[in-house]
Amino acid sequence: MSFDLKVSKGDLVLDSSGDLKPVENYEKLIQDVLKILSTQIGTHPFFPWYGSPITRALIGQSYEGKFVQSIASDQLRKSLERLQTLQKDQLRRAQTVTPDEQLAAVRNIKVERNPLDPRYYRILVTILTKAYRKVDTQVIVEL
Repeated sequence: MSFDLKVSKGDLVLDSSGDLKPVENYEKLIQDVLKILSTQIGTHPFFPWYGSPITRALIGQSYEGKFVQSIASDQLRKSLERLQTLQKDQLRRAQTVTPDEQLAAVRNIKVERNPLDPRYYRILVTILTKAYRKVDTQVIVEL
């Protein structure tokens, strides 16, 4: 399996013995999806292509809600395609990535604007793992 540490509410998770707990299977995929969608593209010093351009493209713009949702969905889908490419690279480099950790398909991306505070969007993502498990997750983005 590929290696990553489990994060919950921004903090590393410890196991019962006090060691850092690794994240695996579909929970790792969810964490990877949330990480790439919530990372502003260009902010990682070693991988400037990693992340999502959603906030950079939409900050300060007064686009109509449906248009923003369409742009955001397209950008998020492209970010998830980059995640798939990364996973394929891991497999080519002889890293084990379980079928539950692999993104097979993006089934749906829904972007909802908060009616009380239009700076906030809720992004709902439905994906399918290579193990044929449907996974739903969400992230809140402030523009």
